[in-house]
Parts: sequence; structure tokens; C-alpha cells
Amino acid sequence: MRILCLNTGSSSFKWSVLGMPQEDLLEQGEEPLDPVSASPIDLATIRAKAGPVDAVAHRFVHGGGRFNGATVIDAGVLESLAAIEPLDPTHTPKALAGVAAAREAFPGVPQVACFDTAFHASLAPAAYTYAIPARWTTEWGLRRFGFHGLSVAYAVRRASEILGQGAQNLLVCHLGSGSSITAVRSGRSVDTTMGFTPLEGLPMATRSGSIDPGLLLYVMREKGLSAAEVERALEQESGLRGLTGTADLREILRRADAGDEAARLAYAIWLAGVRRGFGAMLAALDSLEGVVFTGGIGEHQPGVRRDILAPFAWCGVALDQASNREPRGDACLSSSSQRIAVLRIQAREDLTMAREAVATLT
Repeated sequence: MRILCLNTGSSSFKWSVLGMPQEDLLEQGEEPLDPVSASPIDLATIRAKAGPVDAVAHRFVHGGGRFNGATVIDAGVLESLAAIEPLDPTHTPKALAGVAAAREAFPGVPQVACFDTAFHASLAPAAYTYAIPARWTTEWGLRRFGFHGLSVAYAVRRASEILGQGAQNLLVCHLGSGSSITAVRSGRSVDTTMGFTPLEGLPMATRSGSIDPGLLLYVMREKGLSAAEVERALEQESGLRGLTGTADLREILRRADAGDEAARLAYAIWLAGVRRGFGAMLAALDSLEGVVFTGGIGEHQPGVRRDILAPFAWCGVALDQASNREPRGDACLSSSSQRIAVLRIQAREDLTMAREAVATLT
């Protein structure tokens, strides 16, 4: 089967064609999107490059409480996806635009929705329930969902291939524009830093990460900010961009090396948040075989990996500095004598999506 995978982000979408079940990468590319509006997506160029396909798999960041696994998209599913759009107004409209474009470009071809939240369906009530009025949970369905599940699922499977099938207790650090850390026990998610939305947890490129909810009440009550203004600020104007004016960690590191104190402080704040999340997820496990770095930052920033793990050497998590500096492909970055392995694994949401699409359709 030839599966076209559409991974729609907030400002771009990545696409790839995989030959299944061989898992051959046949074509791939990335196209820009309007970061503000869910404008129509043109798949004409991609259709020409992709050729005939047997199915189209779409990444949906949020599946709400209904979707705990990949599903064929029909009219009822589309209606449900539109209904949960308020849970993720940043990504869901663009993903739905991708579905509409794919149905037009590939008429009659099955469309499959794959969900980042699905991997975290294994969370226990103690991990997903907020300490809020019970009615909010039972009647309104407010809970922690967790995200980056398609990436984490691939990282867990790939880590098991590299380390052996016994390596099932992991910390998976997906660090990029959006960042999260997931604690994995026996191959299943038991805790994760993101929650009801992808805003919770670590500081990110443009998102705030976790902050005191009292701060939000204050700026709305005392400073007159509307819900829409607060949402825009937290989603688009916070994180690294809010601290420095740029969302690019590479640029911040360059400025910091040149002596820019604001950049140094921003990196220190970001690093402290990631370490805090790492420690919290470490506490969710009773044993640990490996730490996985994936995502744009996790894969390509050896100095950042070094800085994140520096305080955790006491518990046996350490890098081999030579391996860390110049890893090639999916690689082990710790010495063979280390009890806990540290891995760099390329993010492959598309491969998880293709596998899920095949499983759903066959």
C-alpha cells in the first residue's frame, strides 16, 4: 500500500509517501501554512509528486475524549472532529482543511485520522484527573490528555529495536517548537508533561508552558485582557519568543554565546523548565532503561542535551560526550558501561501514522 501522510502543524505541513508494509519512504516534503488562519490547502503539487495512493493519513493533535485510536474519516467522524475544535483551535482547523483538500485531490481514497492523544489513553485516573471541582471532570470532561503521542509511539518502538525488547521503561523527550516529556512504563504512557491542551508543561518556542492560573485571573481581572487576548499571548507571544523576540532556540544560543544577557536568561529559564519536567517524569517510574531525545531540538542540539542531563548524573543518566557531539542517525549517546542508555532518535510521526492507517484499513 502507498500511504500519503499529512502532518499539519501551526505554520507548515509535512508530507510523505510510504510504501507499506515495507515502510519505504518514497517521497516527502514540507509546505508553508498561514500561521493565523485555516486557509485552504492546495495539494495539487503534492498529488503530482506523490502519484497514486491507497490511503491518506492525517495527524490530529487532539482527539478529545472520543478518539483513542486511528479511525476512518466519514461524515460522522468529521462532525465529531469539528465539535472538539475548541479544545485545539490552533491545529484542528488546519487538519480539517487538510482533510478537505485530500478528499478533493484524491477522490474515493480512504482518509484516516491519527491522534497524538491516543498514545496517552493508558494514563491512569490519578495521572489524568485535575484537582478541580468534580463536576468539571464528570460533566464537562476536563482532564489531562497528553500530546506528541505519534512521535512518542515511534520513539518507544525504535528504542526497543536498538536496546532490545526488554527496554520498555523510558523517558521520551520530544523537544521542538512544541515540547513535552513522557514517562513510559512497559511501553505505555503513565505520565506526561502536557495536559488538557498542548499549553501545559515545558516552556516552548511561542507557548508559555505551565504558569500559575492565578496569574491569568489577575491579568483578566485587573488588566482587562479578554480570553482571546490571553489565548493569543500564551499560544503565540510567550515562551522563547516572549522572552527574546525570537522563537528560534538556535538564534538564542548564538546570542547567548555572544554575551547577550537576555538570551542567556531565556535559555536558563527554558532549561530550568525542561529539567523540572524531566525530574517530574522520572518520579513517575520505578525503573529506567533509557532516555530518548527526539524532535528538532532533541535531535540536533548536543549542547542542549548535555545541559539537560547534567543534574541527573547522580541517578545514572549520563552522556558519552564524543558520541553526543556527532551522532549519526538513530544512535546511542551513552557508553556501553552505563546502566541507563541515552538515545537520539529521529522523529517519525509519519511512520506511526502509516502503520496505524494500514492497521485500520486491513
